[in-house]
Amino acid sequence: MNRTRKEALKESIERLDSQEHAQIFEIIKRYTEQFTKTQTGVLVSSDTLNDECLIEMEKMVKFYIDQRKSMALERR
Repeated sequence: MNRTRKEALKESIERLDSQEHAQIFEIIKRYTEQFTKTQTGVLVSSDTLNDECLIEMEKMVKFYIDQRKSMALERR
């Protein structure tokens, strides 16, 4: 996965809530043990994640975004 696509994924993940972050982290843990836990969260280098993991994360983020859009439309 190229750097631009990774950056877009990172920006999308930053807009998720804490429960969604937890689900993304569950995906990451299936693919690597190379992460650092801090008081404010978890740090992971995208270089340690293979394309399969990144694509799965993209799909999950897209699902969350689509759900938010759908819920917003229903409230109208």
